[in-house]
Amino acid sequence: FWAVLITCNVGLSVALVAMICASPLDHALNPWQASVAIAYFVAILTWVQAEAVQQLGISPAFTRLQLSEMASALGSSDEEDGDDKSEGDAPTGCVPAISDSYLGFLRAAAEMGVIMIVMYICDRTSLVGKGPKHASKPEFWGVFLLLVLLSFFGLRKSHDSKVSTVADVKPLQREQTEEWKGWMQVMFLLYHYWMAAEMYNAIRMFIAAYIWMTGFGNFSYYYTKEDFGMPRFVQMMWRLNFLVFFVCLTLNNEYMLYYICPLHTLFTVMVYATLWLGHTRNRANATFLMGKIFGMLLLSTLIWDVPGVFDTLSAPLTPLLRYSGDLYQGNRAALYEWHFRSYLDHFVWIFGMLIAYGFPKFDAWLNKLDIDEERQTIRWAAIAAVSSVFAAWFVLIGCKGKFEYNALHPYTSFIPIGCYIFLRNSTRWLREHVLPAWCEIGKYTLETYICQFHIWMRTTGENGNPKSLLVFLPGWFWLNFVVVSAFYVFLSIRLFKITLALKDICVPNDVRAIVINVSKIGSGAVGFAALGLATHRAFALPNNASA
Repeated sequence: FWAVLITCNVGLSVALVAMICASPLDHALNPWQASVAIAYFVAILTWVQAEAVQQLGISPAFTRLQLSEMASALGSSDEEDGDDKSEGDAPTGCVPAISDSYLGFLRAAAEMGVIMIVMYICDRTSLVGKGPKHASKPEFWGVFLLLVLLSFFGLRKSHDSKVSTVADVKPLQREQTEEWKGWMQVMFLLYHYWMAAEMYNAIRMFIAAYIWMTGFGNFSYYYTKEDFGMPRFVQMMWRLNFLVFFVCLTLNNEYMLYYICPLHTLFTVMVYATLWLGHTRNRANATFLMGKIFGMLLLSTLIWDVPGVFDTLSAPLTPLLRYSGDLYQGNRAALYEWHFRSYLDHFVWIFGMLIAYGFPKFDAWLNKLDIDEERQTIRWAAIAAVSSVFAAWFVLIGCKGKFEYNALHPYTSFIPIGCYIFLRNSTRWLREHVLPAWCEIGKYTLETYICQFHIWMRTTGENGNPKSLLVFLPGWFWLNFVVVSAFYVFLSIRLFKITLALKDICVPNDVRAIVINVSKIGSGAVGFAALGLATHRAFALPNNASA
């Protein structure tokens, strides 16, 4: 039954996409966009039908099936659960039930399809309005400081600190790093919304801090868990690239438009490689581990600081990492953007690994200060010294012009990051407390980064930059700002949850299951690609056939 129904859904979806291809659009669909559009419509239609079947009671209740599956998973014998299985079978003439996992997959896939369609409508059609950006320092700072003020009303102890002893309040707890990501992300977004060009150097620092967290977080995990298996690695790649993959296909954009994704992917792979090589000796031989980190330092120097090496290594990946958008108007080499972005932060991820390795000593030293009253002078002297270092960096480097700063950034970004880490954790009270509003925002930085281009602002088209604002309420700037922002944040959160839900279904903690799922996904992708290509060739308007 379901095979027949899905086949019908495919046919209906092809018909819908054929109508779209045959219509005059502001931005004509290409074959890849037609392919994913068919996939979205199939997922939506199948999900609606599956929910209807369940809600109308056409299929038997899932509870019997769940009990049978649970009994089987627990190793029950056929004799013990045979009666239950027979009761759980679908009666003759009923629609065969679908499993909860498949229904969960349909729900997530359908919602993903709906959001992608909404994203296309907001960014690439005239159905939704757009308005010009305007630069305003008072508005930029006013909005940010208002959010900071409001966030203090939620000040509380972190979850980890509630169970800590007097001698054990750890720095850089999960909530604290999410808080850090949260306030940086909001300033990063407002920087784009209000064209706050004067914040350029600070934004470069924020991106460096994100890359630092990639080094710190991944090193901490692989060093302590020693989990170098395929499932964990594939799950991480899924988390970093699932959303951007579908956004690129849906909007026909290049991967490098969302440069944060390839940056995190590259440096995650490099951290993994560092820890994986000879991983059985990581904890037993500190000299060996530090030698590997030093080797990565030399390798990064060779790749990014020796002319010609980066271009040679990156050349095979040009189709994936090229950028031909409106930022450079064709006046730069295809890999210029990739080199520029990766060069800026090619050392800071190594600093993240070093901090992760030295974390236990840093933690122990801070807690000694907390329990020894005689050491308070040392604490305040250290705070004064670190504050002075930060002030010197700000005056001598942070205040330089854009191009001068970019030349120094790769070699100095660790200074303000290190200063922030120390000052944010310099007292027990600071380590214990977090601002939960920023922590919550920090969970969705990847989704809010990608979605800002298309459902908060509007781009100039394929591979274009967000040079306009999304407008639902013309003539009401502030009310529109609130409504569009709520819409944008809501969809970003939903995409975060969808990414995790589909990751759990498609990339479980089992190599065999991953291989099977990848095979199924690959087969489906080939099928939809063939349908999209055929539909586009048959129905695209003559002037759009080469899109």
